Amino acid sequence: MVAYSHNMFEAELAQYYDVMRQYRDYAKECQFAHDLIQKYYPGAKHVLDIACGTGGHAIEMAQRGYDVTAIDKSQDMINIAREKAEKAGVTIDFDCIDVNDLSSIGEFQAAYCLGYTFLYMTNYADVVEFFTTVHEVLSPQGVFLLDFINGWSLIEEFHRDKFVYQHEGTTIFQFEQATLKKRERVKHIEFYYLIDHHDGNVKTVFAEEDVRIFFNDEVSMLLSSCGFGNIESFGDYAMDENADAAYIIIVAGQKAGGISKAKERD
Repeated sequence: MVAYSHNMFEAELAQYYDVMRQYRDYAKECQFAHDLIQKYYPGAKHVLDIACGTGGHAIEMAQRGYDVTAIDKSQDMINIAREKAEKAGVTIDFDCIDVNDLSSIGEFQAAYCLGYTFLYMTNYADVVEFFTTVHEVLSPQGVFLLDFINGWSLIEEFHRDKFVYQHEGTTIFQFEQATLKKRERVKHIEFYYLIDHHDGNVKTVFAEEDVRIFFNDEVSMLLSSCGFGNIESFGDYAMDENADAAYIIIVAGQKAGGISKAKERD
């Protein structure tokens, strides 16, 4: 995957990733993922967590009884995830590799890419390569799901933002502003962090990233073109929520080549 993200997930910011993601409800998201995986592939146990970050989803899925392999291209994030998994008392196979370098990690009954990482794929070539790679590591009738911010929401959010986080005597000020590259449908976001440790030690960190504006039908079409069938869309981690009107869209598909066991039961 050719993605542009500078300094977002490396040493200085990686250690504060969980602090700045306090809004994520990993338990709710993983319960949704579990229900969806079992709907498509009853009895699925071996799952791949793609772009696992600091392991929030991987740990929750392991606690639900899954055998989890979790990958991320940031070694700093992987190191934190390993420590968290050990403290949680779960066994997860972590590996620091790129999402398109999956040929040697085995076969899985399900794979997921959560946390909006998919948005870093800023052109169709990246998306097709990614979807094809995931398709190849899934077993017959394997299921794949991913989430992303609704493109309409990304288009609307173009004001300056400021966030403040508190953690163990440290205050983190996050300032951001965005510009839209209309021709490419890419949102460029610049982040400026002021990290105050309250002991006279103050750090400033600059980071930036490009994210693609995607829409529900568009992603479903791309999944279908890469061999996935039984494609469904959901909104805001609710089975009955209208995806097109939601802030977060979840799209799921099944590796073609057989009738879904879930559909056989219907």
